[in-house]
Amino acid sequence: MEEVAQGITIENVGMLDLTGKQEDDLSGVTLIQNVGLILVPQALTAALMKIAQKNVGLTVTLPEPSANGKLKVISGQVTIGGEAFANENGSADDVLVIVGQVIVTSPVAKIGFGEVHAAGQFIFPKASEAILAGGITRLAGQIVYYHKEAPRLFVGNDTFSKGFFELFDTPMSMVLVGDFEFESDVDIALLKQKVTEIVLVGSLKAPKPLVPLLQLLAVTKLGDIIGIEPADMLDAAGAE
Repeated sequence: MEEVAQGITIENVGMLDLTGKQEDDLSGVTLIQNVGLILVPQALTAALMKIAQKNVGLTVTLPEPSANGKLKVISGQVTIGGEAFANENGSADDVLVIVGQVIVTSPVAKIGFGEVHAAGQFIFPKASEAILAGGITRLAGQIVYYHKEAPRLFVGNDTFSKGFFELFDTPMSMVLVGDFEFESDVDIALLKQKVTEIVLVGSLKAPKPLVPLLQLLAVTKLGDIIGIEPADMLDAAGAE
């Protein structure tokens, strides 16, 4: 927080979590700016709305659980199993708020929360689609599905060569979240043999001859597939 002449400014943070705060905690705040996400309890919504805001990405209001329930918040860039939604050790009155970029590595067989509020970007197994359709109370963002049961998950940035693909005995599903590149030695025959589907959230650079096949394999594409002349890729590699 930065205190200025007219009050306190909260700025330049990825997430502002107001859970556990009271109205008095916000009494001196006059400006919130350059904040990606605000998590605000329902009881604080009116107080928050009185504060000037600039460049705030998303505000998520956290519902008040019933007397027998608890509020569970999962936020950030996380990887979890589908069993997290079952809430086996909790109450059916519990409320789940899940925010950020979330990759779920196994099917959701059961939703054991009274309410589920989701905001952000989510990657689920296709087998979870039906139960999520009836189990999510409120969604702000995107849900992306992959089909194969055990995909290879890559988050960040990476480069894949012919040698990488040749290590796999059976075809794989690739979930790519970030910025990636296929090297010039990866050809169409190898890619058809080793990859069954691609879920892309981000960008993928590859030799131009691979682009049509990558477009076919991309069951979901939230981003760009960028074709590069193989000669240019070799020149870039040589320069490094």
